[in-house]
Amino acid sequence: MAAMGSENEAAATVESIGIQTTMDGSFMEVNLQGQLVRWTRSGNSFASQVRGSGWGQTHAITSLDDNTFLEIKPDYRLSKWTWNGSTYIEAVVGQGWNNARLITGITSNRFVEINMQDELVLWEFNATNQLTRWVIGSQWGATRLIAGKGNINFMEVKGDGGLADWYDFGWGQGVQQVFHDGMDLSDVRLIAGIDLDRFIVIDMPAGDLFEYTLDPELGYVKEQRGNGWNNARLIG
Repeated sequence: MAAMGSENEAAATVESIGIQTTMDGSFMEVNLQGQLVRWTRSGNSFASQVRGSGWGQTHAITSLDDNTFLEIKPDYRLSKWTWNGSTYIEAVVGQGWNNARLITGITSNRFVEINMQDELVLWEFNATNQLTRWVIGSQWGATRLIAGKGNINFMEVKGDGGLADWYDFGWGQGVQQVFHDGMDLSDVRLIAGIDLDRFIVIDMPAGDLFEYTLDPELGYVKEQRGNGWNNARLIG
């Protein structure tokens, strides 16, 4: 465990409250046909439900919880979408999000961004969907992918394919890194967090879907959950 990574510097200003990004093993996808699809766990794989169309120009998506996700729209507005049982209700919550390089949800009211200035930024919604930001790190330009798992807990795929967990341990020491020796995710194209112990990836060029589950003794255990996922453009 290291407080600072060689490529990253991070310092948090908030404490963990232990909320998972999703509780039901779900994630969202935008496919190459522009469909918005929700995937939920079904046995050893996932089942799909198409929930929208015309999403082909969306820049990014990320889940906040089971029923809420964020979108960076084609015109770089930020929208928060909430499922009401039959459809998604949109709230435009920001403008000018072309500066965001990567985003990932970590709780129902918080998400993390890596921007074009290589900063790690924590964003938080209040009760009226107004956003507050804290810059909690710098030198994140080499990061390839991030995936939220909890508050504050997210995965980082480094530029060389290495994997690290970032946690707020609640010790007043800020966000700290646990690096997973020997793991190489350099072939991963897309990644999404499922819960505090699991994340999924789509590899390239095969387009296989894998789930990684954290074992206390073995580290992350990899299992294939599907194939033919080259049709996925975004997941989150």
